[in-house]
Amino acid sequence: MEAHGFTDYERAALRVRNVGCGGVARGSGFAISDHVFVTNRHVIGGAAVIQVSTYDGHDIEVATAGAAVVADLALVWTKEALPATIALATANPDEGTNVTAVGYPLGGPLTTTHGRVLGYAPDPVGWSAIPMLVNDAPIEHGSSGSPLINDAGQLVGVVYASDGDRYAVPVETLIQVLNNPDNYASSANCDGVLAR
Repeated sequence: MEAHGFTDYERAALRVRNVGCGGVARGSGFAISDHVFVTNRHVIGGAAVIQVSTYDGHDIEVATAGAAVVADLALVWTKEALPATIALATANPDEGTNVTAVGYPLGGPLTTTHGRVLGYAPDPVGWSAIPMLVNDAPIEHGSSGSPLINDAGQLVGVVYASDGDRYAVPVETLIQVLNNPDNYASSANCDGVLAR
C-alpha cells in the first residue's frame, strides 16, 4: 500500500540523530508499533538527546530508550504516534530471499535498495554469539538501524554493519529481545557498549 508516493515501509522508516558524546551521530530506525521504534545500540549510545523525524519531516519526541543485550539493537519509545509500522516476519529468511533496505544514510535523503540474503555468518563486531544475516543490498555508510524487508513487506533484519558484506540482526533475534525485557538494558556508552 502506498500513501503520497511512499510505501508503508518507507513511511515507517525514521531518521535518527544522537546528540551527545561530543558530537552528532546519525542513523536510521523503523516503527514496529504506534509508539516504539527499533534502531541500533551504537546509533543511540551515549545520547544526551535523541532526535527523530519521519519521512515527511515531522519531528517526533522521544520518551525513553533501551539498549539490547544480545545484539546491536535498541528500542526507543516515543511520546507521539508514529506514522506507519512494519510487521515482523515470524522466521529468519532463507538464503536467496529478496530483500529491500530502507533508510537515511548519514541523515540524508531516504534511500531504498534491493538485494538478496547470502546466508548467515558470525557477528563481525563481536557483540553477539548469534549468527547474523548477510545480504548484498547496497547499503551506504550511515545506514545503521535501517530495516531489511522481504517481498511481503515484512521485516527480516536490522542493518548494523558492513565490511564488504552487509550484516543485519535477524528478525528472530529481535523477536527474542521484544519477548524478554531482560534482554535489554537502560543505556549504552558512546561506543554502543552497554553501560555497567
